[in-house]
Amino acid sequence: MDKFPHVLMQIAQVEDKRCAALCSRLADEFEDDLLEYEQFPDAYFDFVLTLLLSAQYYSRPGIWNFLMAVNNAKDALTEQQYASLAAAFTEKFSNYADKDLSFAVCDFAARNYSIEQAESLLQRLKQQELKKPQEMQGDVAQGFYILGQEKKRAGHITLK
Repeated sequence: MDKFPHVLMQIAQVEDKRCAALCSRLADEFEDDLLEYEQFPDAYFDFVLTLLLSAQYYSRPGIWNFLMAVNNAKDALTEQQYASLAAAFTEKFSNYADKDLSFAVCDFAARNYSIEQAESLLQRLKQQELKKPQEMQGDVAQGFYILGQEKKRAGHITLK
């Protein structure tokens, strides 16, 4: 857990062309570490929030990899952590200029919240997306598409 300041420093200081590869490697290690815990540790969660809330980090290529690592450990998240993620997404989504991060947020919202929560969150993100340049829009529509697919899948699940 003492490693997070060092990881943040690495992400902040690496040159852009190497940042995505660094984040991919670090997110893999992060995900592997999470396998050790039944509940998502606060220090790990705070690290993710720092990445999502600070322009110093969310503007860097490859940050989306950490959100995918959280996605893979989603069962360990508490309701409060889910609420905190939704608040972070809503607060900063209009500032996310990395297309991969924007898409990852919408994908996460569509797949990891209840249908009602996902619809509400995606609606809030849509309002934030309207503040982005035209070429940065469209990810929320993709999120709604994924949510539609999730609804269909849920409707086809039958209990034996």
